[in-house]
Amino acid sequence: MDGRMVGSLVWLVFAGVLGSCASAPRSSPLPAEGTGGSGSVMSELSGREREVFYHLPQGNEHLWLAVLRALPSRDTQQGRTAGFQSFLEGFERFGFLPDPDHPERLPVGVALVPATERQPVARVGINCAACHVGEFHHRGARVRVDGAPSLLNMDAFNREAVEVIALTLSDRTRLLDFLERLATHLPPQTREGGLQAAYPDTNLTPDGSSSAREKLVAEVAWYCSQGADLCRPPKLGPEPERGLEFDAQLSLYVRELSRKQVRTVPDAIRLLRGHLLYFMRLGRLRFGTYAGPGRVDAFGVARGVLFGPEAAGVLAAPVSYPCLWEFQKSSWLHWDGNTNSVMERNIGQALGMGATVDRRDFSSSVLPRNLAELERLSNKIGSPRWPQDVFGPLETARLERGREHFARHCQSCHGAEDAVVPLERIGTDGNRAQSFASKVGDLEFPAALQDLLSRVKQRAYAREGLTPEEIHPLEPRIVYWRAPVGYVSRPLEGIWATAPYLHNGSVPTLWDLLQPASARPARFPMGQREYDPGKVGYVTESSDPSLFTFDVSMPGNSNAGHEYGTGLSEEEKRDLLEYLKSL
Repeated sequence: MDGRMVGSLVWLVFAGVLGSCASAPRSSPLPAEGTGGSGSVMSELSGREREVFYHLPQGNEHLWLAVLRALPSRDTQQGRTAGFQSFLEGFERFGFLPDPDHPERLPVGVALVPATERQPVARVGINCAACHVGEFHHRGARVRVDGAPSLLNMDAFNREAVEVIALTLSDRTRLLDFLERLATHLPPQTREGGLQAAYPDTNLTPDGSSSAREKLVAEVAWYCSQGADLCRPPKLGPEPERGLEFDAQLSLYVRELSRKQVRTVPDAIRLLRGHLLYFMRLGRLRFGTYAGPGRVDAFGVARGVLFGPEAAGVLAAPVSYPCLWEFQKSSWLHWDGNTNSVMERNIGQALGMGATVDRRDFSSSVLPRNLAELERLSNKIGSPRWPQDVFGPLETARLERGREHFARHCQSCHGAEDAVVPLERIGTDGNRAQSFASKVGDLEFPAALQDLLSRVKQRAYAREGLTPEEIHPLEPRIVYWRAPVGYVSRPLEGIWATAPYLHNGSVPTLWDLLQPASARPARFPMGQREYDPGKVGYVTESSDPSLFTFDVSMPGNSNAGHEYGTGLSEEEKRDLLEYLKSL
């Protein structure tokens, strides 16, 4: 495919900008380490390994920490907070989990590249832990499970960022306030020197006629008068020429501005506008179904970014984040078993969270050694045991009866590894599998995706000097990407920690999954962490209007299919659930 179709930089960001306004509730500090109790972490990782897993960069760190701290939250802009709340504060509203042990207090899954002599500003991005660390609450107790799917809502994160940056750029008073706050968050040597130290190449030193603020006002007015769009949000529309212009501006931000130190007030305004470009990069795609907390339409977005909005059509195939421990026993990855390459999957994930690739030579910003280390740590995470001291003890008699029901109704599929169950047999929503299998012109999407990821991988290996001995454990002898048009039946170890259920998260609890599809909840709230041990899944009753409402009538959200065990009596179903808890 000609790289000019999408500009020199391809952005494979697997989360939507135009998402819902729903937010996850704020969670309390990191539980104490242990295997259960009022606050516990279930993980095979040591404390040091966990910090690496939570925060190791993977190559997508383009956002300035100083900018995120100087930006207001939506609540601040709308006057709902007492005083100033930074966009970076209260990250739990987006489904991130706190990590009070991090020196910068960044949440789980936010990676930090510290300031260096060559790169004088700290930058942040999102790594795999953001999607693969879960936490469950019950009667005031909390259990954090490394490797479990999270409730991260990238829709809400991107949407709020677009809103607050666009309003900051559009309103002169807000822009001036931002520039003053940014001055206090730039490299440490500027914090004591005020505006002049922060913007050394702009004359902001107070004199007999003007204060520093007055000079800042004049400088902003001068710069914004030099061009109609310099202090306005970028224009984004369906026209091809508008798209090319947007790509060019985004490339400029990534190639130049994100690597420069701020020296002038215009530098800072361009920096802010560059961040808005970054967050708006999916604005040309059409989303028919919002993902909400804990889900993403990964490959739909990839197809649209790689081949253009027209080829993508309307995106309506969001899926849940999977747990990590199941991949240790599986040769085929993702919900539909579409690849056997761990590293190409991980490179795609890094690209998916904002790493860049130049289509002219396939050079990229991905960090394969870090991705390999994240994979090594992921492989240490085993399936969690049911936390009996939090959720209640298992009933031995029920468990044993449930074992027999499992053998009769579930074992044939979930005992076999890597078995792809065809859509016509499983009967679940087919959007995800069919979307990946669709063609783009005359090209098969799996083949086109494999070609790109393979080239990016080889170039990244060469850049970092990976040896064959390092590469060999990371890759199968022959890499496959395929579209089997079905879903893989996985082993069910740790299934209690993987709610909601089915590939698209359309069934909130295991109890609901054992009901006929017609009796399963048609609408339920998502984003809260309160757990229901009896039904095995998230609580589905809430009066919180801010929570995302999952609607099974939306495209890609069907809760049909997988009607196995639905004919059991209520007591037999409870026996089966007890056994599933024990796995």
